Amino acid sequence: MMLEKLRACWGFSSNVDRNVALVEGFLKGKRFADLAQEHDLSTPRVRQIIERADRLVGGGILTEAQPSKVSPRTDFMVDYPYVWNLAQMHGLSSATPRHFFRELEREGSLERLVEKMKRLPSRARTTRELVRLVWQKERGESPWPATKRSSIAIAHPSWVDHPVRALQCQLALEPALDQLVQRAAESGWTEDEIACALFELAGTRVKERLPSGA
Repeated sequence: MMLEKLRACWGFSSNVDRNVALVEGFLKGKRFADLAQEHDLSTPRVRQIIERADRLVGGGILTEAQPSKVSPRTDFMVDYPYVWNLAQMHGLSSATPRHFFRELEREGSLERLVEKMKRLPSRARTTRELVRLVWQKERGESPWPATKRSSIAIAHPSWVDHPVRALQCQLALEPALDQLVQRAAESGWTEDEIACALFELAGTRVKERLPSGA
């Protein structure tokens, strides 16, 4: 039914048979790269035809494709919407999935891509972040590490009312703050991002304590 609808939509195209064959092959589990080689096209062109077909029938092609015979970790083209949604959910660039698939095709498998990103941590930051999210999703892990209470004890104030209590409070919080910054940096946040986030959070907390209308 879906293929018949596509054939009707592409009825005036000279490549209707080829395009329908591409979609049919994709639905049977063939990868973009395999279809490109089979029909003497570039991989991006095959992807473009499949995505256009998906729009013409109102969706369903990209999500209903049968899994290929290769390991599911080595072919994520059928999961394009899933990867795209991950990028949107985590505020990554809209072009990131395309870069992700290009890198994945180049490496041949998700495992190799993960290893490559570990060796080249400074390359394609948004793509690397998407690789991490996809990898954790496939392994059933949460992309957010479990939050643990700080093991650093915060000193009690020495005086009830004293001019240096504010300074003493800063000194008491500093070790815990250093640990928080270090954990954030280990999770992939930059020093600038951490500093800006802490500044905004502190500012919001101060505003919440101000009287209404102040």
